[in-house]
Amino acid sequence: MEDLVMALTGVLFFILFAFLGFIFVVFLVSRCVKRKEIDFKPKVSIVIPTFNEEKNIKECLDSIFDSDYPKEKIEVIVVDDGSKDKTTNIVNDYKKVHLLKQNHCGKSEALNLGALKASHEFILTIDADTIIDKDCIKEIVKPLADKMVGASTGNSRVKNSNSLAGIFQNIEYHYNNLIRNVFSIVFKNGIWFFGALACYRKSVLVKIGHFKKDSMTEDMDIALEIKKEGYKTINVHNAFGYTIVPKNFRELYTQRSRWWVGVLQSLIKNRDMFSHKSSPAILFLFVNQFWWSFYAFLSFPAILYQVNYWLPYNSQSFASLFGYLFRWFSLSGPIFVLYKLPVWGISFYSFFGVLSGIISTIMIVAAIKMFKDRINFKNMFAIFFYFPYTIILNIIIVISLLRPELWRKKAFIR
Repeated sequence: MEDLVMALTGVLFFILFAFLGFIFVVFLVSRCVKRKEIDFKPKVSIVIPTFNEEKNIKECLDSIFDSDYPKEKIEVIVVDDGSKDKTTNIVNDYKKVHLLKQNHCGKSEALNLGALKASHEFILTIDADTIIDKDCIKEIVKPLADKMVGASTGNSRVKNSNSLAGIFQNIEYHYNNLIRNVFSIVFKNGIWFFGALACYRKSVLVKIGHFKKDSMTEDMDIALEIKKEGYKTINVHNAFGYTIVPKNFRELYTQRSRWWVGVLQSLIKNRDMFSHKSSPAILFLFVNQFWWSFYAFLSFPAILYQVNYWLPYNSQSFASLFGYLFRWFSLSGPIFVLYKLPVWGISFYSFFGVLSGIISTIMIVAAIKMFKDRINFKNMFAIFFYFPYTIILNIIIVISLLRPELWRKKAFIR
């Protein structure tokens, strides 16, 4: 029985290795693709939905007006979703900003109102807690020069990375941004779509009926509908926005449970897209979400079983037990296993788990370099202990999937 359980955990980690290995191959291929320079500066309507954003809206608006994009080509629309604070008072100080107000109906309705009132074909949506780089608008509109691109999305970077949760999210955002970017490069179509910083064709939004209220992740839902209409969505690697992430693990749970269930809602709603006729990027999107949902349920008990299985006979002392657990839940573990490889040999039970950790680490370091972050103490700490953070994320997934009241929610209304 013991050997059977260990064999099953070995199979689980082999599938994980194959999955990460595929992403790594896509990453390597992307390094060989030459990017074309595009000169495209259309008129853009910028829509910012707000709800009680008095702490963030000024910085967001200032970053827009400080951008390098021609000011005569941008229109800024703030849609207030029934704020009870001083958000509208702050917005009123900006004479070039059009302020629209509505009752508290949720983000989707706010975006739809802004899109309806937008004067231009290209609509850039920015969350109120996001600050954009000077080149962001210029870069994010470039893919839309291709008439078959229905939307583009930038890369969110962590603005508040000083907390323990923020340190790990900073690394996670880099890692996910890299994956989104390489899929866009290789397959000419994006996967995950972040509406916190996204640009759409107004004509496409009209064609698909705008943002819907039957999913908690309206950005992912509309990206799938755009793809279903035959358009592409592209990730723009050098269009940056800095966003405020959850400051603690309680806030992280609230955000990620909504994200995970919301994306699953959108995929189930658009399940007819899971077809051999779809692009590899779309197929990956489906496989990724359902694979990680499956893996989250099995990984934690599998890891605990392996921890107990490999527990050394001399672990009675605190020092030896601490050293063993430290290796298991840090990057020192894969390094130690490789060091001991000539002595221990290759074990099917653990080898692919170790390789998965090494692949992930290589890609995280590559992501940090790609997005011009620093290899400082905070980032090194997060890389070294990234494995326990992924366990926390998997636990959040499991809890989220087991909450029926979360599945009953549709639109995102704070």
